[in-house]
Amino acid sequence: MDLFTTLGVFVGTLTVLLLLGTWMPAALGMSGITLLLVNGDARMLESIGSVFWNQGSSFVLLAIPLFIFMGEIVLASGVSSRFYRSITPWARFLPGQLYNSNIIASALFSSVCGSSVATAAAVGTVAIPELRKAGYADRLTFGTLAVGGTLGILIPPSSAMIIYGSMVNENIAKLFIAGILPGLVIVGLCIAYIIIITSFNRRMAPADTRFPTLGELARSVPGALPLVFLMLAVIGSLYTGFVTPTEAAAVGVLGALAVAGVFRSLNWSMLKNALEATVASTCMLMFIILSAQIIAFAFARLGVTRELTDFIVHQSVSPWTMLLIVVVLYLVLGCFLDAISMMVMTLPLIYPVMMELGFDSVWLGVVLVLLMEIGLITPPVGLNLFVLQRVGGKPLREVALGSLPFVGVLLLGVLLLAIWPEIALWLPNKL
Repeated sequence: MDLFTTLGVFVGTLTVLLLLGTWMPAALGMSGITLLLVNGDARMLESIGSVFWNQGSSFVLLAIPLFIFMGEIVLASGVSSRFYRSITPWARFLPGQLYNSNIIASALFSSVCGSSVATAAAVGTVAIPELRKAGYADRLTFGTLAVGGTLGILIPPSSAMIIYGSMVNENIAKLFIAGILPGLVIVGLCIAYIIIITSFNRRMAPADTRFPTLGELARSVPGALPLVFLMLAVIGSLYTGFVTPTEAAAVGVLGALAVAGVFRSLNWSMLKNALEATVASTCMLMFIILSAQIIAFAFARLGVTRELTDFIVHQSVSPWTMLLIVVVLYLVLGCFLDAISMMVMTLPLIYPVMMELGFDSVWLGVVLVLLMEIGLITPPVGLNLFVLQRVGGKPLREVALGSLPFVGVLLLGVLLLAIWPEIALWLPNKL
């Protein structure tokens, strides 16, 4: 079959399976197997076991369950509520006040959590009652928490970065470090939007001009120290080059256990809950990753990736036109697929093309993660929206409308990365 017929069979099979209600990982794997069977390569099915083994035994991917376990320990220990309340006094110096504390707390919490959904749930559970009691508008509260949660897959440690690096054989430490400055840029853009919108519409935030006292600021510091300690332990050890990402994950687990012990939350019940959540999340992610390897294997076996790259190069498609195509593709897919599935499904096709057009691999990883963030806050499949709907007890429409302006903020972040790639590349190049 030619290139477009092969792609048509893949897209058609995947679409039919999803419409029938097939679980996404199973649909991905079955679509790849269908490609091999339709092209008369049934004998290559014997190689899938080797593909699974090679990917499943990866030392790099071992970091995923460890980072998830670290985040689950932090969540189960109750550190998140103390941390949010310690951030609140410092945010009162900025217009919009507690809206900004949502963004700042989410950014810092994501640096030890590595999960967007967990970040949105942990911060949202504490923040929504606090902001409602203070008279803040629900819609903007949901928006700040939704976009703040997305930072969980951009600011390291990030499961999405680990999966991207393992699939394209890129240095995980570089990807982690590359996400720091873009994450700070997104935080700055979100705070700038909050300041602007609350300055023009003062009804969205209560007119509380009281600044915190020195005593309040001093009393807030101990609540923030545990997560700052964990962040420095993980990111600091990576940046100095003392450990690999997988070893940094192990350091993070030990640090999280120490923090839980300090706050007297370390017990068998807490560990059992954290382990159960870790196993569930790890199994889901690994199923998606291994299923994606079937697609990658089928594309490589049938020469789809090579043919698509040659086709685009011969059509003289400019690099920026191709980047625009990728952005539109991810915006559309983000409305229907979860973030990880979207990346692992498209990466075998778009990565070789983008490399052929001269894009940097580390930069591309950061851009794709930013685009995946948008999918987390766009209905009907935006996971962060559903989490906040459950926590906030409001209709999904209210949560989605509050998040919509922040889609523009994230797209502005992608534009800034396209204009100034150094935002992502400067720090890892200093390693």
